[in-house]
Amino acid sequence: MIKNIFNLALVFFLFSCTSVELAANLSKKALFKDKKSSIKSNPIFKIGNPYKVDKKMYFPKKNLNYDEKGIASWYGPKFHGKLTANGEIFNQYELTAAHKTLPLPSAVKVTNLDNNLSLILRVNDRGPFVNDRIIDLSYASAKKLKLYNQGTGYVRVQILRPESILLEKLAKKGQFPEISHITKKTTPPIKQVNYSNVSIKKITGQNGDKSDIEIKKNIIFEDIEKKIQAMNINQKKYKIWIQIASFSTKNSAKMLKSKFDKIKKINIKKVNINGKTFYRVRVGPYSKVNDTKQVYNFLINSGMEGTKIFVE
Repeated sequence: MIKNIFNLALVFFLFSCTSVELAANLSKKALFKDKKSSIKSNPIFKIGNPYKVDKKMYFPKKNLNYDEKGIASWYGPKFHGKLTANGEIFNQYELTAAHKTLPLPSAVKVTNLDNNLSLILRVNDRGPFVNDRIIDLSYASAKKLKLYNQGTGYVRVQILRPESILLEKLAKKGQFPEISHITKKTTPPIKQVNYSNVSIKKITGQNGDKSDIEIKKNIIFEDIEKKIQAMNINQKKYKIWIQIASFSTKNSAKMLKSKFDKIKKINIKKVNINGKTFYRVRVGPYSKVNDTKQVYNFLINSGMEGTKIFVE
């Protein structure tokens, strides 16, 4: 009799524990379900209007002749699962990238000019908004191009016309496939690029229109003139520098410097910012703004859109 009572009590105890655990698990699932469903994607094809970030204007446009060289960086964990500029959900493990002006989505070929590795990516976000960078790679893209550890690298970015046109058509129908599904239909396997054959191309619009670039140049030179006028009024000494790019590795800085060795006064300056070391590729110093214009225009026309002028 006592044994039967003990067995019944044990069954009741186990059932109670199971019920509590089951209720706890159900409540956890309900909480996690709500959390995951908080962000909804509504992707669209997007070019967008001119916009300003940190007092700098950007002019999005369709440019099927885009071909530039400059600095690439990468982004990942902090933005994983968040919305991109065209309404997709960013996945750091997909082969995507962010660009300041190209249509969303577009297809680009990115070549790491330090090691000749190439990769085709789908552009679906805006950025990077740092002066010396022309493209932001997803975590997966940076790993494949071997830019992940150093953080930045010198790259060439080329628009892929057939793939970009196809992505636009599909996006307007509400379809946003990964880039691997597109390249299988439109392109042969990618071959590594011989760095010695990479040529410098001038930046122009789709119809050779340079109006946007000229407007930006005028704004930059006007700002520099105003700073110099203020320094002259306050009788302060100053030097004018042109900064082409800034790197976290010295080898990347040397690589870029070697491409522009014909420019007089080009140099590399090592700086420490917040405990991190950077290598700035600069030209100067100059004492007059007019002396910088020819070099600055040459660099911009050579694809170095992150080039900036500063006074110190």
